[in-house]
Amino acid sequence: MASFFRNILGVMKVTNAAGVDVMKFDDNGYRYYTTTDSLTAHAGGGQGSATALPSMFNRVTTVATAADSVVLPASVAGMCITVTNAAAANSMNVFPASGDAINALGANAAFAMAASKTAEFVCITAGQWHALLSA
Repeated sequence: MASFFRNILGVMKVTNAAGVDVMKFDDNGYRYYTTTDSLTAHAGGGQGSATALPSMFNRVTTVATAADSVVLPASVAGMCITVTNAAAANSMNVFPASGDAINALGANAAFAMAASKTAEFVCITAGQWHALLSA
């Protein structure tokens, strides 16, 4: 169960059942989400050993070779995860959690994401992600 509270600095927080702050609002109404920077895609790729994406906004800065991989969390309807491939040159693979699918790729298939691209992965129905890729 999520909890809501306002701290002494006037920031309202939304905390998940594990006690992790998942969203914050300041007094001006600006919203802040969890972020992780400087992730490294798993060398050699693959779904089972892919680097987990731990936040709502994830920036992957190291993709040593093409097809190195990251993996989305298990899909839940209403969930949105943003992923940026900030690598200089290499494409990376974004895998769904085991049993899930991205777009029309089929269960467990990777979504290839070129360097310097950002994608938002949106789940409307559990088990299915939809990717919105930047230009």
